[in-house]
Amino acid sequence: MLLGFPAHAVAAARTTVPIAPASTASASAAEAASVARYWTPARMRSARPLDEILKPSARGPASHESESASASFATVADATQPPFTAVGRVFLRVGRYAGFCSGTAINSASRQLVLTAGHCLYSILPGHRIPTSARYFDFVPDYSGGQAPFGEFVGRKGFLPRPWLRSINENYDMAAVLTEPNAAGVSLADAVGGGIPIATDRARDQEYQVLGYPGGPERKNMQECDARFSGDDRLTYPLGGPPSLGVACYMGEGASGGPWLINEGTEVGGITTYGHIKNFNHTFGPYFSSRNVGALVEGL
Repeated sequence: MLLGFPAHAVAAARTTVPIAPASTASASAAEAASVARYWTPARMRSARPLDEILKPSARGPASHESESASASFATVADATQPPFTAVGRVFLRVGRYAGFCSGTAINSASRQLVLTAGHCLYSILPGHRIPTSARYFDFVPDYSGGQAPFGEFVGRKGFLPRPWLRSINENYDMAAVLTEPNAAGVSLADAVGGGIPIATDRARDQEYQVLGYPGGPERKNMQECDARFSGDDRLTYPLGGPPSLGVACYMGEGASGGPWLINEGTEVGGITTYGHIKNFNHTFGPYFSSRNVGALVEGL
C-alpha cells in the first residue's frame, strides 16, 4: 500500500517536466491534437526503441545491449484481458528521434496515470552533454499488431523524481505522466478495465511477471517473461536510495518502463530500466519503495 506524504514532502520529491510539443509543463487541447497528428500509424511503425537511440551515451551503471537471439521473453498469447490491457507502448519524440518505451496504466484517483521509466522522459542523447526532455508523449495500451484497441492517450503533465533529474540516479529511474482522455472522451484507467495499483516496500525475493515491448519496429506485440528475483545490483549501492534489483530474464531495448507484476498480476512491483553489457540473462530495475515511486505518484 502506498503511504501518505505531507504536501510539501511530495513537492520536494518530484519535479514537473515538459512533455508537450512546446516548452510548457502541460498540454493544451491544441497541443494534444498536435501530438495525435504527429503519431501517424506509419510513424508509430517506424519508431525505434528509445534505448537503442540512447545506447552510445552512458545513462547509468550500465546500458542496454541488443541481442534478440538471447532474449528470454515470448509473445503474450492473449493480451485482450487484464492485466495485459493496462500495459502499452509509450511513443515519444526525443530531439529529432521518434522512439518508444513501455508503460502501465495505473489505478489511481485521477484515472489518468501512466508509469514508465525516467530515462524515457529525460536522458542524454548521443553527442549531447546535458539531458534532453522528451516531447509528444503518446501512450497506446495493448498496442498489438500496430493497432490501438483502447485508443491513444496523450501526455498532459510529466513528473520525475528529483534524484533522477539531479544525477541520473538509477535507483530513481521512473516517471509518472498524467494523460488526456482518448478520442472517445474516456479516461485511461476506465478504458483499460481499471489500471493496476502500485505496490511498495514488498519483499524483493519473489516471482515477477515482466511485461513490455522489447525489439525493433518488426516486433509489434507485447512480450512476457516470468522470472525470480536474482539479487540486488551492488553497483547501485553507492547512489543513494533503495538499491536496484535484478530478475532472471532478459528483455532488451524497448522494454524500459514495462511493469514487473506481482501477486498473480494484480500489482506493479517494479519496472524494467536497464541491463548490464554482455549480460543476456538478467534485467534490472529500481526497487519500489515509498521513498521513490511512492513519493513520485502520491496524489496523482
